[in-house]
Amino acid sequence: MNEISLPVVVLISFATVLSTLAASWGVVRFQGAQHDKRIARLDERCEALGRELSSFKLDAANRFVTDEMMTKLEDRVIAAIDRLADRLDKIFENRITPRRGNQS
Repeated sequence: MNEISLPVVVLISFATVLSTLAASWGVVRFQGAQHDKRIARLDERCEALGRELSSFKLDAANRFVTDEMMTKLEDRVIAAIDRLADRLDKIFENRITPRRGNQS
């Protein structure tokens, strides 16, 4: 019978362990490289989104109403309402107060 001697079995086992470790190391390195590439793409995307947000903020600051503009608009609306109220007061006063020529 052909029996494998103990040193050959140990050598084959050691070679198997080494090849398993080498393959595992290779898989881990490959996955690490893939993750590094993904992280780099995500970093680029974050930077692009940051630039877009900055651009939007600048555009919004230029287009949207400022507090000063809102205060001026509010003052104009209040003044218009006050003028309308004055006109309505005059109309009601004229209707309530009897006219001199129409007294019976």
